Amino acid sequence: MKRLLHWKTILKTIASLLLLIFVGAYGYLWSISNYPNIPQYTEISEYRFLTPSSDKVCTNPAPQNGNPNDPNNDLLQVSYQGWCDQQRQHYYRTPQGTEFFGLQYDWISNLEKPVGKKPLVTRKYMQRLGYIYDPAKTPNVNNPSDLPVGLTWHYSPETKAKMLDVSCAACHSAQITFRGTAMVIDGGPGGHALPSLEPTQFIANSIVSLSTTYLNPLKFNRFAKKVLKDVAESEYTAAKKNLRKATWSSIKQALIYAKNNGSLYPTTEGYGRTDALGRIANTVYGDYISPDNYRTADAPVNYPHLWDIWAFDWVQWMGTVSQAMARNINEALGTRAKINLLHGAELYNNSVMVPELHCIETTLQFLKPPQWPEDLMGRVDRTLAAQGATIFAETCASCHGPFPRKAVNGDINHADAGKTHECTTCHGPTMTNNDGTLIELKDTRNHPPVAVNDSRRLGKPESDFQLQYKRDWYWELIHIPLEHIGTDPTSASNMLNNRYDISPLVEQIKQLRANGSFLRLPDPASIPDPTKTGFAEGLGFIGGEVRAKQYRQWGLIEQNGYAVVAGEQEQVADLNGFGESDTPENWRAYRPRPLEGVWATAPFLHNGSVPSIFQLLSPSEERDQVFYLGRKEYNPATLGLEVSKFKGAFKFDTSITGNSNLGHEFNDGLCGDGVIGYELADRPGYCRQFTQRERLALVEYLKIHKDGERPQPESEPHCSDVQWPNQAEASFKQVEAPTKLETNGSNQVSGYGTGL
Repeated sequence: MKRLLHWKTILKTIASLLLLIFVGAYGYLWSISNYPNIPQYTEISEYRFLTPSSDKVCTNPAPQNGNPNDPNNDLLQVSYQGWCDQQRQHYYRTPQGTEFFGLQYDWISNLEKPVGKKPLVTRKYMQRLGYIYDPAKTPNVNNPSDLPVGLTWHYSPETKAKMLDVSCAACHSAQITFRGTAMVIDGGPGGHALPSLEPTQFIANSIVSLSTTYLNPLKFNRFAKKVLKDVAESEYTAAKKNLRKATWSSIKQALIYAKNNGSLYPTTEGYGRTDALGRIANTVYGDYISPDNYRTADAPVNYPHLWDIWAFDWVQWMGTVSQAMARNINEALGTRAKINLLHGAELYNNSVMVPELHCIETTLQFLKPPQWPEDLMGRVDRTLAAQGATIFAETCASCHGPFPRKAVNGDINHADAGKTHECTTCHGPTMTNNDGTLIELKDTRNHPPVAVNDSRRLGKPESDFQLQYKRDWYWELIHIPLEHIGTDPTSASNMLNNRYDISPLVEQIKQLRANGSFLRLPDPASIPDPTKTGFAEGLGFIGGEVRAKQYRQWGLIEQNGYAVVAGEQEQVADLNGFGESDTPENWRAYRPRPLEGVWATAPFLHNGSVPSIFQLLSPSEERDQVFYLGRKEYNPATLGLEVSKFKGAFKFDTSITGNSNLGHEFNDGLCGDGVIGYELADRPGYCRQFTQRERLALVEYLKIHKDGERPQPESEPHCSDVQWPNQAEASFKQVEAPTKLETNGSNQVSGYGTGL
């Protein structure tokens, strides 16, 4: 009897523990389903596009409302920020080949909350997380599930399905709100927390929902009926079984990612930031080559705004990359486009969509900065702004420029050399080499010309298409050494100091070469030791192979080498962007960029550590040391955000590594080492603070600041070769047969079909 009572006690204890676990798990999932820790929904009464153009009108050749007979389709449309609606839709919806753990587009729109039957993804939920919606609510064939801007899809020949794709617009589109009106800032800095592993954030919550769906037969049945609604009844059972396998594969991939990456990002990124360089490195070198390459990424940065970037000589925050296609491929890989870097004959098979990236890149060439909406946020004090213009010219323009390089007798030189930009203006007394000579910050390369051919691209005649001219001029951006500008150095230091082992990839190349392959090995000049590869050099090598593989399939470069096919030089130069070569540099510096439209890009500094321009014009001790992000309510008086504490906010603490708000200070003291601004006439080399009046004058002026003449695109956006959104497998330029997706324990991937 005692033994029986003993077992009863044990069974009761186990049952009680299981019940507690169930109740606890249910309570946790219920909490996630009710979103207790995200910002509250902000009601929007009106959407407004900015910078209407009076000299450019648009027609709507592809009706978005699904009714080709609607007379409104023939109406002329005003362009905003230089874009017609067709260009805006290209930007909003064109994919780039990224995938997140095998999540499919149709799954996202049919998942339920972890607890209950309500849909997981709604406009209200996603807007609370900072995602942006196209104000047009009419049916859109390119966005049938009504997902936010930049969340799109591409067809996968492996899964025969539409894969969820996170494109450029997801992180480089913005809205700022003011008294119920949302201003659409195309190309502005995103405000979400896409990479976050917090369970109420979009990607993590999707995986939690998918997991509860997989485990709960009732949920899975409802899910399957929606996802497989077009499957014939005779094929439904098999399709449902395959759907279950696919969902489990996604769950496993996500769990591996969480295990490998969860502790690598100790500085919380929060809303509107990501450690872009750190995540690119951990994905390409860590996930796709070896977990030994994982490095701590503790330097989140703001998503930069994109207008005018095509006019710059360097196309990345720290001036590391000069070629647009190289930057775009690296970004796609960092956002989890697939690539095989380990497995034999399938080496370099990838899902990067090069024509789509080129379409997005050339569409962005038409994007203009947003103009200050005086009727909504107040008229500009022109008298005060005029004073600000003088102050800007005396203290800001010498670094922010822009500095045009124009063709003079066939060579590109500074416009008005010696007048537009004097080196000593920005270098200052501390910016010298060890021998005392002045540090040369300017880029003085000669950019090779790109001729226009006979209106061909990829061998196809295009009557309305021409290649881009080589820019007959462009904007030079200088580089300010970290020691001089004094802003948080963590991002630059991590990029410059970290080293990665790409020898597993090199060994695969050696084996293939032994069997007759033409794949090149790392250049000893740029990568002398593959076990200690620099961030930029390694990505230049890997991304260069991705680019070469695609160009080779199009017949633009030799099938057994890297030489450009005769007559196709202009094609390759056009795709790369103005004939630029991919020659990364390691600058221990940050780039000050031109400032037209900067009022719409808060918060400020590269890491988003200063919430307003007014504070940026102040000494660091007058800046907020702690503030709160997660909503975009604008303060016209300070040119910044409302950052008081609110429920669900992200607490931005400037004392944490990577979050420093020091530097770029208009302060009293020796110029340099973070102090800039007015130099004292009676004490050369010493600077002073701005007065309150001077700060207010600059704030007023920056509402209407213009960067002056800018280069103009020579052709329309190059989107004629983009096959998306056609789902038919034959419409996708798959040259090699896709093979089965495999993963190993470190989330490394193999056997990807060659994507665009």
